[in-house]
Amino acid sequence: MKAFGCTRGDDQPPYWDRLGKSNPQRRASDSSWFTIAREKGVAACIGAGANRWAAAHVSDVARLFALVLDRGASGLRYHAVAEQGVTMQEIAGAVAAGLGVPTVSLTKEEAGQHFGWFAMFAQMDMPASSTVTRERLGWQPSGLDLLTDLRQMNYGG
Repeated sequence: MKAFGCTRGDDQPPYWDRLGKSNPQRRASDSSWFTIAREKGVAACIGAGANRWAAAHVSDVARLFALVLDRGASGLRYHAVAEQGVTMQEIAGAVAAGLGVPTVSLTKEEAGQHFGWFAMFAQMDMPASSTVTRERLGWQPSGLDLLTDLRQMNYGG
């Protein structure tokens, strides 16, 4: 990547990039979030679940990656964000519906026991914007939104 003048900043937010409908074999069992919910028998969020994650479909991320390689300026950061902030409450609700388990709210203290290593991520509030990226590169995400994708995912064991 550095050969192309691209860098990855340490402060870039994690985001959901999903195969969704473009790959019907994509299964909920492929993700730690779903594995934990299946094992614990509940889909959890911390507190009110108001913390947010930015999201983008993998096809949109791939198109942006190609645009950055083709037209991106060296040293700039580009955010592959289609949705600025999907709440953990919404995500837990979609996971719960897909797995047929209840949704629960945990305290921060309970989250460590429930999520294990994933607790750090489950409690982060990470909204992000791609406004500048879209303006600079003309990128327009068109893939499925996260909640629609979660509803269409294969939740088979």
